[in-house]
Amino acid sequence: MKKTYLFLMLLFIITYTQQAKAQAKDKGWVSGNSLSVGFPVGNMETYSHGIGVYADFDYNFNKFFAARFDFGWNDFSGPEKTWVDLNGISHVSHPNMSVWEFTAGLRAKVSILYIEARGGYYTGINSWGVTPAIGLRLGKFDLQGNFNIAGDYQWGGIRLAYYYN
Repeated sequence: MKKTYLFLMLLFIITYTQQAKAQAKDKGWVSGNSLSVGFPVGNMETYSHGIGVYADFDYNFNKFFAARFDFGWNDFSGPEKTWVDLNGISHVSHPNMSVWEFTAGLRAKVSILYIEARGGYYTGINSWGVTPAIGLRLGKFDLQGNFNIAGDYQWGGIRLAYYYN
């Protein structure tokens, strides 16, 4: 767990320092961090919910098109498991599933909304996957709804990002 926290702090520091290298808002690199809430569906329905932390890097080609690179960690609350030990004591646990996400894709602005498609690798599931999304960027804030498909696993998500530049 210590390594996870250390890695998350490193991602935060990297994204924050990248803002110093940013160019104009309509063109060049922008970076930020985001928090997400996941809603498992399909084969993941035994998991109740997920939370995530991301480092977001965008390269704006112009004010309408951009490339996006995400590095994120999601932790899904697992199904309840009950067992009785040798002393007759009942125990309950909720084993979690951690998923590291390494994705890249393209974003196109359509009126005040944008549409996006990313693809990449998801650890914990050990599979390649895709993430279509729709969102709204207002100033430095970005609100996004997405749907992740990785192997046999699927989950929807809502993500709130803050961009430093």
